Amino acid sequence: MDFSLDTDAGRPAYQQIESQVTDAIARGTLGPGDRLPPERDLALTLGVSRMTVRQAFDALARKGLVERGVGRGTFVTAPRVELDRTERVAGFSEQMARAGLEAGALLVSAEVVRAPSSIARSLDLEPGGLVARIRRVRSGAGLPLTLEDSWLPDALFPGIIEQDLGGSLYALMGSDTYGHAPVRAIERLEPVAARAADAQALGVRTRSPLMLVERVAYDARGAPVEFAQDRHRGDRARFVVEVNTSG
Repeated sequence: MDFSLDTDAGRPAYQQIESQVTDAIARGTLGPGDRLPPERDLALTLGVSRMTVRQAFDALARKGLVERGVGRGTFVTAPRVELDRTERVAGFSEQMARAGLEAGALLVSAEVVRAPSSIARSLDLEPGGLVARIRRVRSGAGLPLTLEDSWLPDALFPGIIEQDLGGSLYALMGSDTYGHAPVRAIERLEPVAARAADAQALGVRTRSPLMLVERVAYDARGAPVEFAQDRHRGDRARFVVEVNTSG
């Protein structure tokens, strides 16, 4: 795109640069992954200082519109994905469908283990009860977004780790094979820093901000069918929660 400055606009140069980039992203002229001109080149083109361009790029980064990397340049980021918790229980695949993105799943591990005491309590199991633990990296439009860690009672989902785990886990849980679709959930949200393993799985830096969503999901009979700890990239997810008052 071509940049220009209006000396009679009464606005600082860095704000004009910021606005032009913001408008270009909104129109689709600049898309995710597009690289902005280097600071030095754009400063020379516009006849301003490099610090002025840096101010504009820093403001865009604070808005989450661009990503800046030392030695890599400045790139337009992918848009944030809204994860809506207001209507009903929806798995990751359904959330991505709502956002118009293709959901992907990379299986990290799937095994039957004995549940730690806290998870056994959440699932109404005896201490050390068997659970299927399934860990996956979920992506939207090819971008890693969430590290899922789900624990399912083995008695309700025998052999689930042998099934195709490349799609919707909730659809599989509610299939004719198992018949225990999650219909209600209690979730707790907590901001956390990415651990080394989280960072590697999600393609972010260690200690980058994540949103931890801890969830217990229940089937139509009220039985707990999933304990999960999902870690969402803080730079790519936006949560929508509806709160009503009564009386």
